Amino acid sequence: MNSLNSIRILSRRSDLAIIQAKQVGHALINKFPNISIEYITKKTEGDIDLTTPLSKMTASGVFTDDLRNDLIKNKCDLAVHSWKDLPLDLGKDTFIAGTLRREDQRDILFVNKEKISTIIESKKINVLSSSPRREYNLTSFIPVYFPFSCCNVKFHNIRGNVPIRFKKFLDGEGDALVVAKAAIDRLITNPFSEFQDLSKQIKSYISKCLWMILPLSHNPTAPGQGALGLEIRKNDKTLNKAILSITEPLDMKCVDWERQVLKKYNGGCHQKIGVSFFPTHHGIINSKKGETDENKPFYEWGFHRTNNIKHPRVKISEIFPNDLEKYKFFYREEISENVNKVNQIVNHCIWVSRKSAIPKKVKLSSTNVVWTSGIKTWKSLAKRGIWVNGTADGIGEDMSPNILSLARLPWIKLTHEAAPKTAIKNTLSTYRLKELPISFNLKNKKYFYWMSFSAFNLASKREPTILDANHACGPGNTYNEIKKMIKDPTKLDIYLSYEDWKRSIIDGP
Repeated sequence: MNSLNSIRILSRRSDLAIIQAKQVGHALINKFPNISIEYITKKTEGDIDLTTPLSKMTASGVFTDDLRNDLIKNKCDLAVHSWKDLPLDLGKDTFIAGTLRREDQRDILFVNKEKISTIIESKKINVLSSSPRREYNLTSFIPVYFPFSCCNVKFHNIRGNVPIRFKKFLDGEGDALVVAKAAIDRLITNPFSEFQDLSKQIKSYISKCLWMILPLSHNPTAPGQGALGLEIRKNDKTLNKAILSITEPLDMKCVDWERQVLKKYNGGCHQKIGVSFFPTHHGIINSKKGETDENKPFYEWGFHRTNNIKHPRVKISEIFPNDLEKYKFFYREEISENVNKVNQIVNHCIWVSRKSAIPKKVKLSSTNVVWTSGIKTWKSLAKRGIWVNGTADGIGEDMSPNILSLARLPWIKLTHEAAPKTAIKNTLSTYRLKELPISFNLKNKKYFYWMSFSAFNLASKREPTILDANHACGPGNTYNEIKKMIKDPTKLDIYLSYEDWKRSIIDGP
């Protein structure tokens, strides 16, 4: 290709692959209105063999190698891939020149509503997925975060495009189905007229299911999931320049980091390895979980600190709290007159700030979507029999739920009476904070971690000298409010958990 007069874009033949190719084509046309786009499709080895589990296939590029070969032979100019399908080694003739804005990288789990009673009675659930990673992560996740007992979790192979998998699933092949949420989002929200019937079909399938978006903290995904890999020949300088103009550099960097981690473990789709890097307002977060070829488990969830910040090492006697379970600033008093108001909420997305935000006598309507501020609140609600659709993973309201393809409902937040104002304007107070006497000594502490702004605010009023100490908290509203009161910004840091903070600064007892 010597000019941008025309571009031949190659993809697989599935509806999803064509939608992805068209998204790339439209992005290029928006930048270069005078070019013409020719779309070409091709069946790959992975499309032809629909029986062998992907983890059992010998080649690592069963969905991409055939497209690359056509690219090398100059049968097309650009191959559009789901980046997670690409092998780590692309060879010497081609490279990934760019990517569009990354779609949601999380997995989503669907449960057939008709199977709920059977699951509850048998305490067993059959999950359809060909991914060893998903099996590794979810075999332990489901028994804890489902609102009914599922102590026996079995995974079964399933192949085919998303509509085929949904049909097999709803026809009775399994109780639950796990797929990439990006695939669902693209199939439902695509703007192309020829795929609107497909969009309606997917929505119809979903209406027969309960759905749950799986948190990246516990289920990091395949490297590159949600991102498109735009592959071109190395000598095509003109197209390379054009693709750079539509590329999201930060998404490119995150996928590159993910693939580097996978390469470290000699990874492929046969391994039980999940790696996710994603940007937030406070920095890049990474989640790594899996098992090496030597069956050694590993797990990491925290900020990707590229500058290797060295925290001062301190004694446990200098920190507060030294045991999260042993301190309390408040007891929580239920606002009884609002219990019935919660029962009356229908057709809403409900943001639950903590487990006590839903009074024990409440029975939530099944028309609602339930979203928790963190994973611990999810776990507590599940024990009470409440189906949770997803979580902000402790990152705060800045972490968009990104569920418009699944539910377009107004939001309401359940919180305490004196909670600071946040992005969710519609709130319902379900409890009051009642101050407890502070029996612990704060004066000699140098490093603090706060689970809430309310606790920080009360402590600083009782002992104002702590305002000059070093503080840490999670991201979100707690950080936003504490930041207003700390004069020196270098004395306030962010961690995703108390445990992570404590590990990073403790020298020993």
